[in-house]
Amino acid sequence: MVAPEDRRQFARRAPRRAMVLAGATALAAPLALVGVSTSSAAPETVAAPAAPGPASGPSASPGDDEHPDRTGGIDGEAMRQRIMHESPGKNAPGLRADEDALRVQEKDSGDTADDGGQEAQRLPAPRTPSGWEVRVDGSLSTEAIDPEPIAPNDEDDGAIPLARDLRLGAERDGISTTGTIGDGPHGSEGTKTGDYDFYRLDASKGETLTVDLAPGGELAANALLYDADGNLVVGAQDMTGDGAVHLSERITEPGAYYVAVGNHYPADPFDPASGPAVITEGPYDLDITVHARGEADTDTFVVPLRQGDVLGTTVRGAARQVAIHELSGELVQASSTDPGVIYPDDSPLPRGGNATGNHVVEKSGLYLVSVADGSGDYELTVGAHRAPSTQRERPQTVLLDFSGPSFDNRIFGASAVEPGVRDISPMRDFLPRWGLEKSDERAVIEATTARVREMLRDEIPGSQVRVVTSLEHPDLFGKPGVSRVIIGGDPEEAGIIPALGLSESVDPGNFARAETAIVMPGPMSGDESPISLNHFLTDDSDRVRAVAQGLGNTTGHEIGHFLGSFHTDDDDEPTNVMNTGNRLQFYAVGPDGVAGTVDDDHIAMRTSRYDPLQGISGIEDTIGRTSVALR
Repeated sequence: MVAPEDRRQFARRAPRRAMVLAGATALAAPLALVGVSTSSAAPETVAAPAAPGPASGPSASPGDDEHPDRTGGIDGEAMRQRIMHESPGKNAPGLRADEDALRVQEKDSGDTADDGGQEAQRLPAPRTPSGWEVRVDGSLSTEAIDPEPIAPNDEDDGAIPLARDLRLGAERDGISTTGTIGDGPHGSEGTKTGDYDFYRLDASKGETLTVDLAPGGELAANALLYDADGNLVVGAQDMTGDGAVHLSERITEPGAYYVAVGNHYPADPFDPASGPAVITEGPYDLDITVHARGEADTDTFVVPLRQGDVLGTTVRGAARQVAIHELSGELVQASSTDPGVIYPDDSPLPRGGNATGNHVVEKSGLYLVSVADGSGDYELTVGAHRAPSTQRERPQTVLLDFSGPSFDNRIFGASAVEPGVRDISPMRDFLPRWGLEKSDERAVIEATTARVREMLRDEIPGSQVRVVTSLEHPDLFGKPGVSRVIIGGDPEEAGIIPALGLSESVDPGNFARAETAIVMPGPMSGDESPISLNHFLTDDSDRVRAVAQGLGNTTGHEIGHFLGSFHTDDDDEPTNVMNTGNRLQFYAVGPDGVAGTVDDDHIAMRTSRYDPLQGISGIEDTIGRTSVALR
C-alpha cells in the first residue's frame, strides 16, 4: 500500500502514444504478457510476435530516435485467430461465495468514500482463524437515464480530432447508437492498420460516465476513455465471455473526454492511421450516459482488516462496480469486471458477480468498500481470508525447471490450442540461437536463478521463498508447497497460444501453492523472431548476462501472477516486472540500446498503477502482495 503523499509520483505523464504490442495484449482477457491462462474461465490473449522497428536490429545506433521504444507492428490475423479460438468464458464460473455467510441489510447512510467513511456503514467482521464473509442486501437509488437514439458516425472518425461531439450534458444525458469497426479507411479494405470510432463529450468534476458496448459478429472490442491530451484514462474489455463490455468512470477533472471503440488501442489517439493492425471487425451497439454529480448513488461500507488478510468482494444484481479505498479516501482498487475468472479453484475469495475486487493487506486498519454504477437491488459479498503464509504453512518453494519436462497443457485452459500432454525442448537447445554454446547452460541457469532470487527474496520484505532449479532438484515438483516455472520450448511445442510466457492463474494471497507457469525461449531467440532478444545483442553484449536477464525477468513476471499480482501500467517508472511486456522491457535494455551491458535497466517488483485495459483502476502494491504471499 502506498501512503497518500507518495501517490503523487503516479500523476499522469505524457500522452499514451507509441503503444504497440510486442509480447502482450489485453483483448479477450486482461492478463497476458506475456500471458496468463484461465484454466477455469476466460482465456488469456497474447499479441503475436511483432515486426521489429527500423532501429531494433543489432546495427541500430544508440542515437536512433525510434530505438528507445523498442516496439514494432502486430500480426493482426494471428491475434484474430487466437481470439476466435479462445472463446472466452465458456467455462466461466457462476457466483462463488459462502452461502452460510452472515447477512446484513444496507442502511443507506454514507454514499461516498470522500469523507473518510465517517457516515459509512460498518460491517461485522467475525474474527476466525481462516477468515470471514458477510453478504449485504442493498439498493442503489440512481435514476436511470433513457438514452436518446442517434444515427451512426460518419467516417473517418478514427481519432480525437475526428471525433463526433455527442453534446452530452448540453442537449442530452445519454445516447444510443450503432457502429461498425472495419468500415473506415484504415480497416481491412483500407490501410489495414485498424479501424476506430471516436466520440466526444464534455464532463464536469464529480459526474459519472458510463459506457455499454455490445459487439456483434466476430468483433472483440475494447472501450477506451481518453482525456483531451490523449491520455488513456481507463479501458474495458469482455472477461466473462458474453461479449458485452462495460466501463464506468467518475470524472475527477473537468474537460473534454473521448470514448473510442476498437481493438486494443492506437499508438497515437490523434492519428487515425496509428492502429496496431486489423484484428477483429464487426458491428456494435453503444450506449453512453453521464450522471450529474450527486445523481449516481454509491453505498459505502467500513471493514476492519489485519495485515495478512486477503480482502475479496463481488457484487451481483443492479450494481456493476465495486471499489476498495483506504480510510483516507485514497483509491486502492476499483473494478467494473470480474477478474475472479482467473483466480485458481483453491482460492476462497468471492467471485462471479458483475464486478469483483481484491486487496492483499499489508497494513492493518479500517478500509472502505463501495458499491456503485446501477439502479435497483444488489447483493454484495465481502470477505477477508487469511493468507496461507499467516497460517504457519511451510515456506513457498519455486522450482525453475530447465530440463524440458513433459507437461499437460490443459492446466492453461482455453490457452491450450492443442490440449494434452506435451514434450518440449530443454532451455539448452536454444542457447546456440543466442550465439552461446551448450556448455554455457550452467552459467545461464545460475545467472537466471540469481535474478529470480534477487527479485523474489532479496528485494521482498520478509520473504522466505526457496528458489531452486532442476539441476539440483529434478523431482521436486509435486511435493506440497512447490510451484514451478518450466523454462523451455516454444508455443508450437507447448501447444499453446503465441506468448513469451503463461501462468496458471492470478492468485491474490497465494492460496494455491502448487501451480505451474511456462516461459518459452523459442520466441525470445533466433534472428527470425521479431521479438527476439537477438535484435539487442551486439559484440559488446555479455550474452550470458543478457539471456539470463530476459529469462529471469519474464520468469519473475509469471511467478508474480501466481503470487497474486495483475498487470501494471507501462507508463509508470521505474519499470515494474508486472508491466504488460508491450515494450519488451523484460530484456532490460538500457540507454545504449544493447542488452547485456553495464547500463542495463533494473527490473523489479514495484508499486504502480494497474494497466488501464484490465477494467481495474487504482494502485497495485506488487511488493506488498508478494511479501504477504511469501512470508
